[in-house]
Amino acid sequence: MESRKKKAVKITSAPITVPLLTAAVIVMLGVSRFVLERQAENENNIFLVITILQLIIFALPCMLYYFLKGRKLASPMYIAPVRPGHLIFIISALATLVTGNLLIKFFYYLFTGEAGTNGTYFAGVIENAGTDTSTAMVLTALVFVPAICEEFFFRGVVLAEYRQFGSVNAVVFSSLCFAMLHFSIENFPIYLFSGLMLGLVCTVCRSIFASIVLHIVSNAMSIYLSDLFIRVTIQKSGAFFVGFVLAMLFAVSLMLMTGRLERIYTGYAQKPPEEGLPPRSLDHLVFVYLSPAFFLLVIVFVLMTIFL
Repeated sequence: MESRKKKAVKITSAPITVPLLTAAVIVMLGVSRFVLERQAENENNIFLVITILQLIIFALPCMLYYFLKGRKLASPMYIAPVRPGHLIFIISALATLVTGNLLIKFFYYLFTGEAGTNGTYFAGVIENAGTDTSTAMVLTALVFVPAICEEFFFRGVVLAEYRQFGSVNAVVFSSLCFAMLHFSIENFPIYLFSGLMLGLVCTVCRSIFASIVLHIVSNAMSIYLSDLFIRVTIQKSGAFFVGFVLAMLFAVSLMLMTGRLERIYTGYAQKPPEEGLPPRSLDHLVFVYLSPAFFLLVIVFVLMTIFL
């Protein structure tokens, strides 16, 4: 197999437009909290409002960006169905995501006494609202809708726009943006790890639907299981035993995922995709991480996190 030829770095608008688009979404999410607080004071159905707000905040910017770009992203969005041959990789990636998140939360609990959370960015408003509603409404507002909306934004638009700078850069940059979205410097490692896993699955499987499935499971666990699981198991079994078991499960899941990933990319090497292979990420680091718009995005994230 011939070595990949080095492609010349081309100047595009993505390093400017995508960080600005992400900053706009972060600002809109921050402002939406004031809307939610007002709705909670009026005793409206807070979960219905959350569902509508997420659809507006994520869907409208995506549509506007798409049409301003002339209905053409730098790379096509991965909207193909999941291939049956990728199911084992997806299952092992899900196990890696779950055990990895639990392991990170284990260390949070071990050193701080609190299990870090990767719940919704509306968590504070929901806790104060005290709204009684059905499980179906909670699942819709906090599990299914955010998973679908966030995946179409971060993996459908951000990752697709940055694939022209290499797959690794696309996965890492979309993960950084995803982590910033949750307004938490303290829990940034949890969100970043989740974003990396979701971006990896989307890129390897070439299907955004694979990452949506993982995102749904991750959201459900963060709401109903993971924090309680860490606290109870440590109290019942001891920190050393829990940490050892989680580390072993994470290592096994990671090895299984890596093995399946190798097989998938061996198949891609034998039959390359029609659009061709992406360029080397190392050649495009300046365009991705030294963009003034990216620094502006970081500033917006820090300010919104401090003052909200």
